[in-house]
Amino acid sequence: MAKRILLFFLIFSALPVIATTRQIIDKFVSDPAFIPSSIGICITDVKTGETIASYNERQAVIPASTIKVITTATALRLYRPSFCLYTTVTFTIDRVDRQLYRPSFCLYTTVGHTGTIDETGTLHGDLVIHGGGDPSLGSAYRCRHTEDFIDQIIQRTLSNHIKSIEGRIVVDNSLFDEPAISPKWMVEDIAWDYGTGCHAFSYKDNRIEINLRYNGKSYDVTGVNPPNRFVVETSLTKGEKENITVKCENNRYTISGTIPKRKDRYRLYLSIARPDSLFITDLQEKFQTAGIEVKNSNLGQLPETTWFHYPSDYLGDIVHSLNVRSDNLYAESVLRLLSLSVHEKGSAEKGIDIIRKYWQNYEADSLELFMYDGSGLARNNKVSAKYLNCVLKETARDSLIGEYFVQTLPLAGKEGSVATFMKHGELPGELRLKSGSMSDVHAYAGYYTTPQNRYAIVVMINNYTCTRAQLKQKISTLLTQVLSKKE
Repeated sequence: MAKRILLFFLIFSALPVIATTRQIIDKFVSDPAFIPSSIGICITDVKTGETIASYNERQAVIPASTIKVITTATALRLYRPSFCLYTTVTFTIDRVDRQLYRPSFCLYTTVGHTGTIDETGTLHGDLVIHGGGDPSLGSAYRCRHTEDFIDQIIQRTLSNHIKSIEGRIVVDNSLFDEPAISPKWMVEDIAWDYGTGCHAFSYKDNRIEINLRYNGKSYDVTGVNPPNRFVVETSLTKGEKENITVKCENNRYTISGTIPKRKDRYRLYLSIARPDSLFITDLQEKFQTAGIEVKNSNLGQLPETTWFHYPSDYLGDIVHSLNVRSDNLYAESVLRLLSLSVHEKGSAEKGIDIIRKYWQNYEADSLELFMYDGSGLARNNKVSAKYLNCVLKETARDSLIGEYFVQTLPLAGKEGSVATFMKHGELPGELRLKSGSMSDVHAYAGYYTTPQNRYAIVVMINNYTCTRAQLKQKISTLLTQVLSKKE
């Protein structure tokens, strides 16, 4: 009898906690702003796998950029057998210094020439660059300076005593299959830097920076970077909000529309369709400065000699930069990298197929994943909160790269697109979240870590009717109420 009484006491003492968590979720989803919404919530204990809170966790909804978590986690897990070395990195969490290993797998851009070099210093052939899928080549976010790759080519050319190149500068983009731009992306997105194409040879983030200043009537172009490479024509005026149309033909950009009237200075980042062409122009200019002539003769097929292999940033650094900045070019490159583990060419479609097969080995149901790119820019992408949570949970458990992956996600209140989210929150632990947003879509995926536990978090909402700022506050309240109960 005493045992039965104790059992009933334990059962009923637990009910208020369960009911309270359920009530928090019910109150959240019953908000009038969510009447037409599709919502997916899944919060689990990483160590035990216990589901802490959930709602429609198996319904596939648009994840926006949170799908990058799937792309990057798969890459780190899949390529770990190929890591050439491990570099020790020290970080601080919960006031305790720990050590982890940075995944050090690299991509390589190969530089060489065809033909022969004669005694007068003439290369009777082409200078050839084979794109290796490195999205960080010449990137503003690369660990090395942006001109390092070109500088090394110049140095190697001079060390071979080459004074003139009879042939051409040839960039080989064949490692990646076409199309460079997903057919599922919206046309209006591909003019902007976040919608740039993914090539085997990417360069300087495949983008152009345009600086504008208001002259009292319209906006003048005050600077273009890279300089002296593009023609920019504008007919921009002040308006209530940004409403810009961009047309691009070869190296000529025509920009029209309105810029928010409170902005006297403005900056635009647009995509470059041919990064290889920009690179060739930059390299030819450096050759000219070094006194090396490029004659651009078509010499046909000749035997090739390799000079050197230029490494990308480490895969771990690429993933960290990708997740903190939510870089679509980096994400699309990593997706194609996945297919190179099995296939000879990088392919978005084959990369997605590898993701599906890989996570089928765990409890992620492939029927809950509709994936069309690696970045989340396609509105056709849909995934369930449970699937995304499974990826987070299993990756955090990985003894080799789990801790590192957690740290690649931006710290809420301090970094990336979550720099202001829960900035003055009441949660004492460390909250790291990848955010995702597009029109009528807002989502978070990541981790909450305390000295005792770690929780995998997924919250995705489509078709809400409040403002985005109001939605962020509602989600902030939800996470605070649910997670504070686990302290």
